[in-house]
Amino acid sequence: MMIRTSTAVGGAARIAEKLGAAILGGTYKPHDLVPGEIELCRRFGASRTVVREAFKLLAAKGLIASRKRAGTYVRAREEWHMLDADVLAWRLRDGEAEPKLVFDLMHARAVIEPAAAAMAARARTPATLAAIERAFADMERAAHSAVLFAEPDVRFHKAILTATDNDVMTAFGALIEAALGIFVDVATRHPGAPAPSVPLHGAVLEAIRRRDAEGAHRAMMALLDRTARNVERNVASGKRRKARQTSASARV
Repeated sequence: MMIRTSTAVGGAARIAEKLGAAILGGTYKPHDLVPGEIELCRRFGASRTVVREAFKLLAAKGLIASRKRAGTYVRAREEWHMLDADVLAWRLRDGEAEPKLVFDLMHARAVIEPAAAAMAARARTPATLAAIERAFADMERAAHSAVLFAEPDVRFHKAILTATDNDVMTAFGALIEAALGIFVDVATRHPGAPAPSVPLHGAVLEAIRRRDAEGAHRAMMALLDRTARNVERNVASGKRRKARQTSASARV
């Protein structure tokens, strides 16, 4: 499931995506100079105004900065806005996330989502509870297919963030959406449907419905523990498959 969330349109967004993906993929490393305006104008057939707008987009995401008379360079990795929706999408531009990103997102979810479930149990309203319930009902109907399951799964987890009535928690929605997108990509390359996870999601919903904060925390931890085990197994399987493919290619 490819994530496309660019917040700008037109040529500037296209240039920003290409250059941003190159930075995140390691083509341009921290402190490296990136191609200048004239080179990018030539490469993309764009005006200097469009290229400058692309630079502004990347600078706003913490990826680049400019030095007077020195050019535009890649900022240190710790300055990158890793939770930005576009930055997350660009890291997935080739359709497959590196294992470190998969595990980074999994660990972040383990910190954020159990706390969010507990907060949602305390703060949910009839309207926010109904949004969680609708997403869960759609998940039940789509449980036979990882692809069909993905969209209501994202809605379920984001609805829990919204139910916390906490703007900071809600802002983690892009992170959760990116994480779930990666896990669906991993899952669809391996056999099996998401049906076994449905009761675990249901347990989270029931605890939130009962306003049981501790129960919601425990239920979300149980759900994420299962997800982590599946992801670890599937990533390991993917590594073995790639190793076999590399070995076979070397023999050709």
